[in-house]
Amino acid sequence: MKKINVVIYGATGSIGRSTLSIISKNLDKINIEGITCNTNILKLLKIAKSYNVKKIGFNENTIYKLNKFNLNKYEVFNEGAKFYDIISKKTDVIIFATSGLTSLDLLLKILKSGKIVGLANKECIITLGKKFISLSKKFKTKIIPLDSEHNSIYHLLSQNLGKYKSITITATGGPFLYYKKNKLRSVTPQQAIRHPVWNMGSKISIDSATMMNKALEIIEAKYLFNLKNNQINAIIHPQAIIHALINYENGISTAVLNKPDMRIPISSLFFGFNKYSNAYRGIELNNYYNFEFMPIDKNKFPAVELGYQVMKVGGLAPHIFNYLNEILVNLFIKKRIKFLDIVKLNEVNMDRFFGKNSNIANPKLNDIKNINNWIDNNLYLGN
Repeated sequence: MKKINVVIYGATGSIGRSTLSIISKNLDKINIEGITCNTNILKLLKIAKSYNVKKIGFNENTIYKLNKFNLNKYEVFNEGAKFYDIISKKTDVIIFATSGLTSLDLLLKILKSGKIVGLANKECIITLGKKFISLSKKFKTKIIPLDSEHNSIYHLLSQNLGKYKSITITATGGPFLYYKKNKLRSVTPQQAIRHPVWNMGSKISIDSATMMNKALEIIEAKYLFNLKNNQINAIIHPQAIIHALINYENGISTAVLNKPDMRIPISSLFFGFNKYSNAYRGIELNNYYNFEFMPIDKNKFPAVELGYQVMKVGGLAPHIFNYLNEILVNLFIKKRIKFLDIVKLNEVNMDRFFGKNSNIANPKLNDIKNINNWIDNNLYLGN
């Protein structure tokens, strides 16, 4: 039986670790062809040694660390611009689990690869917008989203159960679900990264705390599944067992229920939906008698409503919304702004941008780069 050859971009992060957990139990079925990281070279080399990986890639800014390591037995890719060359004709599956917009150029190349791509980078999808789907279709690249919500939607829609009316994605509500808004004024980065359900990196954990993550996921769903703005809803479901629902025109809704474990959506890349060879224990409903659902508090979590407005404006707005969030979350981590400033300053800076610049319905990559420069040079943080 031919092994599945996989390249993992972002092998040292949470998605990478979950992928490796699956592979470790299926070494007779899966071979790791190449792995990359941003700066954690030590961890990357441990993975390479454990799984006999020959190709490794890392951020060029970490070259100064290389004197500590013997890399002679590896094919080394020490510039992000060269990461695409890790992929070969033998590659079957690509895990794209880098975070943020720094890997946009790499993703553009991967969309033209014709491979199966497990994608866990909503920022790049939002920036590319309609171009994302058009490129993947043109080059017959199969995109399987790895976020639990979008992976659930992907598999539910694959059942072809008829014409649907809308899609609902769920949110846990993050660490501050039961906080009063005035208490949010003083929360710290350390508090914001303590997600009650998922074990994630700092940036995405803070996005979950502001619910910016859900706003971005709503926009992501629009582009992934070619939805109209009024077809996407979001509700809070703290238990994180139901990840998405498809609401059909005949009044029936279908949903995927599973424990909050990223290995479940990732496994569908290798084994297909509901065919994971090392199955986890399923949901025992007797243990979940208190499923909760509640609307999102727009006053406490304004990011979601702002996301809907951004989606309606379209053009440059989703990217600006996304790019500003990356900057502002980083400033919050550095304690230069307050938690509530993340969303407030996002809206303020978007208004300032469109007050001085015109929207572009179908922005090109050069437009995006020019906008980033404008924002970098004109960022407003208040008095």
